[in-house]
Amino acid sequence: MNLHQGVRLQLPGDSRCFQVLSVDAPRGRCFVRQLPLTRHGSRVIEISLDTIEAAHQA
Repeated sequence: MNLHQGVRLQLPGDSRCFQVLSVDAPRGRCFVRQLPLTRHGSRVIEISLDTIEAAHQA
């Protein structure tokens, strides 16, 4: 899977939509935030690329 900044996705076991903020390929991590954005911003979540790839291959 090839992730890019701005891509929308769903995390494994979660029905909410998230947006990719950045990808740190050397560390195997990416940073996402929940959509839609709230008035005071959305919390940033760090998740492994392996977790996202496994969910999208199933």
